[in-house]
Amino acid sequence: MLNNRFIGFIVLLFLAIPLHAMAKVDSKLFFQRPDMLLAKISPDGKQIAALRYVDDTEKIVLIDSKTKTQTIWLDLAEFSKSESKISNITWIDDQHLAAQFVEIKKGVEGLLDTKAVQRLLILQRPGNEHVKVFSVRTKGSLIHPLPAQKNEFLYAKSGLSSKVYTLKIDKLGLHGKKLSKLHKVDGGQFKKSNEVVSLKGFATRWFLDQSGKIKAAFNLNREGEWQLSQFDENNETQVIHSWKFNEDDDKATDGAKLLPIAYAGEENSYYCLDFNEEQQRTVYKVNFETAEERIVYQADSYKIVDVNLTKDDKLAAVKVLNEGKIDTVFIASNQAKEKFSLGNKSSLIAEISTSADSRASIYYGENHDQPGEFFLVQTKPNKVEYIGAMFPELKQQLSSKLIENTVEVEGLKIPYLLTMPETTPKPMPNSEQAKYPLVIMPHGGPIDVFDNRYYNPVTQLLVASGYAVLQVNFRGSSGYSTELRDAGKKQFGGLMLEDIYRAAEQVMAKPDIDDSNVCTFGMSYGGYAAMMLPLNYPGKFKCAVNFAGVSDVNLLVNRTTVSVKQSEWMKEHIGDSITEYEQLKAISPVYLAAQFQVPILIAHGVKDEIVDIEHAYRMKLMLEKHNKPFEWIIDPDGTHSFGSPEQTTKFFDAFLLFLNKHLNKENGEADSPFLYNKF
Repeated sequence: MLNNRFIGFIVLLFLAIPLHAMAKVDSKLFFQRPDMLLAKISPDGKQIAALRYVDDTEKIVLIDSKTKTQTIWLDLAEFSKSESKISNITWIDDQHLAAQFVEIKKGVEGLLDTKAVQRLLILQRPGNEHVKVFSVRTKGSLIHPLPAQKNEFLYAKSGLSSKVYTLKIDKLGLHGKKLSKLHKVDGGQFKKSNEVVSLKGFATRWFLDQSGKIKAAFNLNREGEWQLSQFDENNETQVIHSWKFNEDDDKATDGAKLLPIAYAGEENSYYCLDFNEEQQRTVYKVNFETAEERIVYQADSYKIVDVNLTKDDKLAAVKVLNEGKIDTVFIASNQAKEKFSLGNKSSLIAEISTSADSRASIYYGENHDQPGEFFLVQTKPNKVEYIGAMFPELKQQLSSKLIENTVEVEGLKIPYLLTMPETTPKPMPNSEQAKYPLVIMPHGGPIDVFDNRYYNPVTQLLVASGYAVLQVNFRGSSGYSTELRDAGKKQFGGLMLEDIYRAAEQVMAKPDIDDSNVCTFGMSYGGYAAMMLPLNYPGKFKCAVNFAGVSDVNLLVNRTTVSVKQSEWMKEHIGDSITEYEQLKAISPVYLAAQFQVPILIAHGVKDEIVDIEHAYRMKLMLEKHNKPFEWIIDPDGTHSFGSPEQTTKFFDAFLLFLNKHLNKENGEADSPFLYNKF
């Protein structure tokens, strides 16, 4: 049991905050590249491998768990001259770390395509000699590190027949070293004597328990069916579920939609993704024998491609696809949160990695006003030690209060988050009452996306700049209830906007909110909502900021770059441009430009493939036609995101200047030292 003194220390460690908010705000601190991305403890608990971004270079760093001394284990800038990254790290034993290495091989225009080449690296722990880096040259994947067996791991190779082999590290070749004629690729280890299991068909995933025993595989058979093939004690396979797919509409013809991605630790139970979702954002736990299924996690926005599990087969993190790159999103553990007694403060606490004897663990912690941090937690003796942070320059520099509430709209409870500075607001000009100006920030999506209670750099930048921020999980949002999500169908320009406004109305009635100084801001659907709210509720807002937002709903649903499945989804959830053209036109801000009464900031990326830049140009044309005030930012390299840290910082510099100009900040000046307003 953890003693009270130990619990108290953890509480202080996670909840320590400054006595006052940041007086001056430098926006680039909020959007810089993360420093520490991931940390894993060795089986013996004596070393920590951390993936860090230092001096504009990704590095694997070795940290002594006792002294906290750090040694650079692998510097990607020195290791590879091409663009490259490490997507994951796993200890194989106390002396070796596996790293999934991704290298971008530049093509030749008109001859060769640029492609990403993946390879498994095995790093030997630094000693007196030069660090050795081995690699597996045969295509395949590491499926279990076998930490109890030194120098060995399980590696899967797929083909017409898919097989799993036990490989020895010391028989692999050194990375980058040319093999002589006397040496076989990977030491000739892909042979029958090293084979653990095999099955007919192309296996894309293998499912194992924590000890490394292979339980099942997800494979495509020769008849074109996908199968979940389970292994018995003799390693013979039995198909416990199968799927057929219709290539014409990309949907499962038999109605099945849940595909396994990880073994859930119980017989016949697997973590699954929903194939019929437009983007896979929901993780289910499914028992394929009883057909029981339940949702265990929903991502707030990005597509899930994989999961990471704890030692007891609970979800620790999900791997998501963000702008073509794989990011790790850690999942809150109620067990860890109760263990650390964090009280009522909204906190995300997740166990990432544990030593073989469970006496040492790496935990990830995050609050709404504290970006992610990594801690070493030891039980004998009880001790918690800080290892590093995603954004160390913001460590204990932010302070805000989070209010969670609901508002009822047509019988449906709409949740919202209100984030406010901890400091006392200054009285507004010609007023004795101290109030905060308000920024209403609807999320994008709009279906199957939601705003969560954890750290959001945009929210914290605005709050640190003296604004209150309202985020509404309007109908259509996931993360709460099926009723709330399903209520969003065909409400793109209807009750979704009503939900946002009713929540805003409730917040604007608070005595510390300045209801005469309110601006809307959003990206994608949020940008659309930011423009529509001042149109639907004139006189309530002072300005609007639209980043990559939809201006013409018919143009959106008629995109030619979507699949048949996505097109059908838009018809069902937004509208059909053939049968509902006039209705969609009526909720498009581009055709309502003459009614605008507030200044607008429009920002868009030329390379946006989700909401085409044509939306921005059409909006600009109509605002100019009706002589309406607006500001205009076009990023020639911008996509459907805020982009690189440099691109993001430039936009938010301009955004904050725009807010300060229109929300009657004291003396009309910005709180932050921004010098420019153009890309």
